[in-house]
Amino acid sequence: MQPQFALVAIDRLRPHERTQPRLLAQVLDDLRTTGFVRRALLVEAEHLVILDGHHRYEALRRLGCTRAPVYLVDYEDDGIGLTTWPEATVKSVTKAEVIDRGVRGDPFPPKTTRHLVRFELQGVRVPLDELR
Repeated sequence: MQPQFALVAIDRLRPHERTQPRLLAQVLDDLRTTGFVRRALLVEAEHLVILDGHHRYEALRRLGCTRAPVYLVDYEDDGIGLTTWPEATVKSVTKAEVIDRGVRGDPFPPKTTRHLVRFELQGVRVPLDELR
């Protein structure tokens, strides 16, 4: 399945990871300054679990947006790898655990998972006004 661009209702998206306050503040500042989302969230298509873009998701939510730009992907695609960040407290994570945490609403600590995408995802330029 090729990544599919869509604007998805923000309340349907399921984070699997918490955010870091400092990084969230930076993303909020960037969105307020530019007025645009330049990178769509990477989202697993079946359960709408966010794979990448938790800080953008939370910033959009806090800015009152009702939709988010996403790339929907088949998480079983071999082009999507999964590892953890070197500083993560959890050292090993499976794709099934990522989905489970997102579906249950029991997120991992910030910056636990690192998704490696082996296909190109185009940048976007979606005005915040279109997402409210």
